[in-house]
Amino acid sequence: MDRREFLTSLSAAALAGCTTAASRRVPAPPAASEFHVFSKMFQPPVVETPEKLCELMKGAGYDGIQWTVRKGGHVEPAEAAANLPRLVKIAESFGLKCRSICTDITADAAGKPGLTPGAETVLKVAADCGVEMFRPAYYFYDAKTETFSKSLDRIRGGFAALARLAAKAGVKATYQNHSSWGPSVFGGLVWDVYECIRDLDPADIGLEYDPMHAFFETNLSWSHGLELVAPWIASVDLKDFHYQSDPKNPKKMKKQMVAAGDGIVPWAEAKKLFDANGVRPLYVLHFEYDFDKTDLKKTVAAELAGFKRVFA
Repeated sequence: MDRREFLTSLSAAALAGCTTAASRRVPAPPAASEFHVFSKMFQPPVVETPEKLCELMKGAGYDGIQWTVRKGGHVEPAEAAANLPRLVKIAESFGLKCRSICTDITADAAGKPGLTPGAETVLKVAADCGVEMFRPAYYFYDAKTETFSKSLDRIRGGFAALARLAAKAGVKATYQNHSSWGPSVFGGLVWDVYECIRDLDPADIGLEYDPMHAFFETNLSWSHGLELVAPWIASVDLKDFHYQSDPKNPKKMKKQMVAAGDGIVPWAEAKKLFDANGVRPLYVLHFEYDFDKTDLKKTVAAELAGFKRVFA
């Protein structure tokens, strides 16, 4: 059995493990690709109000918006009951969907929700608003007091608890693989996420897969991780980067975030692998580069057009 056959068998086994009841809770993918925007970069003073943000994105051709429901976000968790429904309704009034939200919810191995006060309330409100998915907070390795394997076991228990929390709420948890800003961030390798979710139902837990972070963290081996986690990919983050010399040390290269198509992420290969593995995700644009704010409609429309050339 070669590598691709092995990975295919893993994917088939994962999908076969989905229960009929759980599968019914997973919305059918839309016939056409949807492109939503992550709201983080468009908080005041960049865009003054949610209404203006929705008007901007609808005018540029976006299908929806991923609101930040976390400390310092568009919605403070403690105010979710009042403000999340309001923002969802504002988006809907402009013809924009809200299929996912970004939170700082997590859970430990005992099942205790952490970070976000009232996490269960936030998820109930989200479910009542028709939100399908939430991005949770990150897990971390503890290199000071644990071995790698012990950290992995601890985090595996956290994912199981997170899946139970998601199943109870009826809102799927989708973890983002993020490249390390130190040795402690869990998920940059991607295969480590697979090790923690391989026995969990994709109806309850999945990935907000980030090709940029996967490529930056694992470089030429990035595709192996993608194939492993393919059955769990529910959404895909879109942003680009390239390397440039560090002014403090010309021999050292650092990450430079750039506009769509100006970087080195192998988007065409990513699309090919998505198609080969049956991945039909929700796409979420992130705008993490120093973008032009003098003509926002032109900026956000150009970014959307750049990624639609590959994924639409």
